[in-house]
Amino acid sequence: MKVCTQFKTSAIVFGAMTAALLSGCSSTYQARSTKKSGFLQNYSQLKPGQDDRALLVYVNPQANFKAYNKIMLEPVKVYVTKGSALAKLKKEDLQSLLNYLDSTLREHLKADYAIVNQPGPGVMRLRVAITEAKGSRVILDTISTVIPYSLALSEVKRIATGSHMSVGSARVECEALDSISNARLLAAVDERVGRKITGKFDKFDKWHTAHDAFDYWAERLQVRLREERTQAVAK
Repeated sequence: MKVCTQFKTSAIVFGAMTAALLSGCSSTYQARSTKKSGFLQNYSQLKPGQDDRALLVYVNPQANFKAYNKIMLEPVKVYVTKGSALAKLKKEDLQSLLNYLDSTLREHLKADYAIVNQPGPGVMRLRVAITEAKGSRVILDTISTVIPYSLALSEVKRIATGSHMSVGSARVECEALDSISNARLLAAVDERVGRKITGKFDKFDKWHTAHDAFDYWAERLQVRLREERTQAVAK
């Protein structure tokens, strides 16, 4: 009976993990809080975001987003502060992160805007910076996902601190400005951390959490700008 009970328990745990792996849940989730790096010139306008918005967000209530049909995306930057994990990264890792974020932003935004290189009428200037990025510890991350006991320990840490063990994280800051007047249209600061079980087969990619977070932010920016343009038309 004891052996049978242990077998049933293991089967239940395995079944739950398998279901989670096959589910379509997001591989990252929003952190409980975030830090301001100094990349943005003014943080006083930013307020805690609601629902699916960034942790800190500002939208200019006077901005007419319908007036913009072009985006001038400045080169994505890495903004390193004291004690940041970014300061310890290899140059090639930093460049890879920059390239990925730049690429996914362009891919999402080009669906609604012409991407241009010069300011002008109808041009929104977009400034974006990676202010923190931590890669997952691949071996520990993988082991603690597979072994139920370690997974349980990871869940305890997530409840206590808001983050699992050995997973990656990423933080970005961005703002959109009128390319001629430099009037701020919107600004945001957000941070996301990785889940232990992602439903994806990318666990051996050290930067999978950062990449997934970048994709998420690019998609949300696309959606948010569409919403603001729709509201501008309705006014």
